[in-house]
Amino acid sequence: MTAKQRGASLLEFTVSVIVVGVLLGFLLQRVWYYQGEAEQAAVQMTVANVRTALEIKVAQAKLPGRSEDLTFLTEENPFDLLNVKPSNYAGALFSPSDQDIGAGNWCFDRSNKSLIYLLNFGNSFRDAETKRLKFKVKLFRLPHSPAKPSGAPESLGVAFEQEKD
Repeated sequence: MTAKQRGASLLEFTVSVIVVGVLLGFLLQRVWYYQGEAEQAAVQMTVANVRTALEIKVAQAKLPGRSEDLTFLTEENPFDLLNVKPSNYAGALFSPSDQDIGAGNWCFDRSNKSLIYLLNFGNSFRDAETKRLKFKVKLFRLPHSPAKPSGAPESLGVAFEQEKD
């Protein structure tokens, strides 16, 4: 006579469901963590690209024979300096709301001349006090050099900085 096969008991089934649930919880926690890390890296890359484009524009303005006024950089959309705008760029808007921008997107606020990024994952930037990150182009004067001729134009620079709300 052959022995009858029997299925798993209710206790065995419950233990296996609990183990699978705990493992799925850890997996989801890691997925959310890496999504936040990816968002942070993408924002940092976009900011670095804008800073590089601004540095190139300043270097071009300082070439011999050029006398560009750099103050226009503080008024214009910094994304216009990029060859390719980010795929998550929502456009240039006047005083945009969070719904206008959409989570995980950039936009240029025409009213205060700043770039805004609306966070998609709250844990992406631990130091962010709000869901919005705001960046602005600022003009600054470089220290005066005593060796500079008296009629030479003032040395100006630009910075692309995050603003604190």
